[in-house]
Amino acid sequence: MERTESISFGGHGLTVLGMGAGVGKTGVSIGILRTLLRRGTACAPFKAVAVVAPDEPAGRSLPPWRRGVVQSCAAAGVVPEWWHNPVLVDLATPGAPDGDLYVRGRLLGRAAVTGADSLDLTSLPDRLRRLCQEAVEDGFQRLTARRAGPWLLVEGAAGAGDLPAAADLANQLLPERAGLPVLVVADARNADPVALTRLRDRLTPGLRRLLLGLVLNRVADGPAADALTVRLAGATGLPVLARIAETPAPTGYDGSPERLDVMCDYRADGVGASGLTRLLDVPPLAKAPR
Repeated sequence: MERTESISFGGHGLTVLGMGAGVGKTGVSIGILRTLLRRGTACAPFKAVAVVAPDEPAGRSLPPWRRGVVQSCAAAGVVPEWWHNPVLVDLATPGAPDGDLYVRGRLLGRAAVTGADSLDLTSLPDRLRRLCQEAVEDGFQRLTARRAGPWLLVEGAAGAGDLPAAADLANQLLPERAGLPVLVVADARNADPVALTRLRDRLTPGLRRLLLGLVLNRVADGPAADALTVRLAGATGLPVLARIAETPAPTGYDGSPERLDVMCDYRADGVGASGLTRLLDVPPLAKAPR
């Protein structure tokens, strides 16, 4: 995939990366997308690579290739299509070392996962690697080709910097290609200023230039978060743009369409209370369909 400083994109958008798997970047993404939908802004998610397992209740009745972005698509009010998530690995059990590889919604074989839910592009045979790269490029182009396209939220997978840049479609190759401002989500319960400094060093220069700031997620203690904010800003040179309170899943959440909609509103309320969407100052570029 060719790297560029930015692309000609008539809309606007944002990339959300995480310090690791499970820091809550999907929850933050859901909250942003649902907030935009409430404002009447047409928006859409894009996740180059996803890894799903049976322990995630959302979308259990859907074909596997649609499950990677079912929550984010629900938040944006769009039907999940292959171009929202061109590459997906479906694990038979949580933590399995490999799973079924879906590209453009078609099962093409098996793929190993690395660490916490990462797909190492360089571990694939040449043919599958090429097909994955082409699918991600084509899917992204489908969402950005129109000048009045949707406001786009690009979400990474697992932890940014976990893989070398050339092996990481989701966190480095595609985000640099997209050229959108980058937020990095860190879990306030275990955020490490030293690790965040190392993250900057492991990102490509082009991606480092896109860094907008940090989001502290799952904040439970105000004074502790104050101290952590100072340490993180000092270590990384990046502002902490928002602090999102600890918000467990709503009671009775089972992944059903009705409860999924409740979850999206719940995440939007949490993101809205943090002030994050006000800081982003997203304009109503295009009205969402009613």
